[in-house]
Amino acid sequence: MTSRAQPRGRRFGTWRRIAGAVQALLVLGLPFVRVGGESALRLDVPAGRLHAFGAAFAIDEAFVVLAATLLVTAGFLLVTLLYGRVWCGWSCPQTLLGDLTAWVAPAAGRSRPWRRAAGLAWAALLSSLFAAATLWYFVPPAEFLARLRAGALGPVLSGSWAVLGALLFLDLALVRQTFCKTVCPYAKLQGVLFDRSTLVVAYDARRAADCVDCGACVRVCPTGIDIRHGLQAECIACAACVDACQPIMARLRRPPDLIAYFHGEPGAPRRLIRPGTLALGAATLASLALLLAVVATRAAVGLTALAEPGFPPRRTADGRVLNAYAVSLENHRQGPVAVALALVPVDGGGEVALRPDRVALAPGERRQLRVLAVARDVAPGRRPARLEAEVRDGERLLERRSAELPLVAPEAR
Repeated sequence: MTSRAQPRGRRFGTWRRIAGAVQALLVLGLPFVRVGGESALRLDVPAGRLHAFGAAFAIDEAFVVLAATLLVTAGFLLVTLLYGRVWCGWSCPQTLLGDLTAWVAPAAGRSRPWRRAAGLAWAALLSSLFAAATLWYFVPPAEFLARLRAGALGPVLSGSWAVLGALLFLDLALVRQTFCKTVCPYAKLQGVLFDRSTLVVAYDARRAADCVDCGACVRVCPTGIDIRHGLQAECIACAACVDACQPIMARLRRPPDLIAYFHGEPGAPRRLIRPGTLALGAATLASLALLLAVVATRAAVGLTALAEPGFPPRRTADGRVLNAYAVSLENHRQGPVAVALALVPVDGGGEVALRPDRVALAPGERRQLRVLAVARDVAPGRRPARLEAEVRDGERLLERRSAELPLVAPEAR
């Protein structure tokens, strides 16, 4: 009795669904993770702060976001050059949510109408869930859910949820992978980013005689292309055609990889080290170094100070000089700090006391206050001074900050 080769199918499809489930859980669960008492990743729009894995970045620290953007861009280009459209087939929300709502596809509706109706209901549920998850990156999910239970989401949150959910549902119900093959900008950049060693899904034309023209690869393609016609911008590298072809090759007792992942043209040698990978690898490492340097050197407390325009300098009857300053302090840490303030004339002349001279800041707190400087034995005129701030966590000195300010002493009357 002879053994029969068993078809190999849905190998990549199974792994793609596992990868999609893991990524979906990550997107849905990350807002619930708290680091240092705050969301692991959240943009607090009213406060103008980005909370990212235990660190808080103010709106005036846009250079941190710029450095992170450079890193993500360079890394994304490097991954594309090496592994092609792995993002499109394995991580893009358009693809992953399309896989989760396969019953919406019209082909299923022609044979079993109830499946399309069930698919639309499932798509509506997923659209509502992922629209809410998007908002959780701006509003803590615990607050969102509490306000939802109380019926107090408000017009902004409820309106945003409705609009996002509706757009996502219409995309899943009507557009789906049509977006990938028509207006997706990443698809249009494919020809620019790829080279002869990029990983792609391809048809091995050297084995054209093995193809029985069954059309299975075309029927399962979500964008409706024929992979046998060569690399096309519409291909999202999902490998559905690979999974469809391999069982047929197995039944015919032919080598399985008629359609497969190849580094460039089938049969061409793979070159990992090439000018493009070296250049983008260097750019990625440089962007990473820049981001680490920016984060490592950022101040624990942001300090800005200006002369208070509504309080002109004055001299009291007993000869003391009064100056007022508008001081802004922002705690960038996830823990409370205490800031000790002192004003020191650059020329060393005079004795200056500040009121207040100590400020306590809660985690992430931003405080704007008027600081009054009272100086004695100061000659008339304008002289430079330095506002010095010592930042402490309990007894531990975290850093010293300073800002240049004028100390103005009017003429005695």
